Amino acid sequence: MTALTALTLNSCSTATTEQYEATALTSYTLQVKYANNLTSQPQPRIETFANTSMLNRNGLKPAGALVGPDDRGLWWPTLPPRPSVDEVDQHKRPQEEAGKPELVKDVKYKLTKFKSEVGSRK
Repeated sequence: MTALTALTLNSCSTATTEQYEATALTSYTLQVKYANNLTSQPQPRIETFANTSMLNRNGLKPAGALVGPDDRGLWWPTLPPRPSVDEVDQHKRPQEEAGKPELVKDVKYKLTKFKSEVGSRK
């Protein structure tokens, strides 16, 4: 019985495989700069009004994607709603002036590695 057990243990093997998932989070942010003097103040205050994002996974078209793929193969969310003049003015502090709403485009990339072990018998 001992010899049979040793034979069985020696004929088992485990294989480790590696898989990767590449993601890119694309986003649009609408923001407005505020300052006492927008032309001379080096670091104006920034208020974010709206943000939309979309997760791209392994280069496949995400569900609900309407814009893309671009020249880098990325899909983009729909544009966020533009703030009204009244909304922009509501965020002003005394003596401040407000800039025009700006659309900021951003991508955050991530590569995740997964390991899995698969056992087999011969």
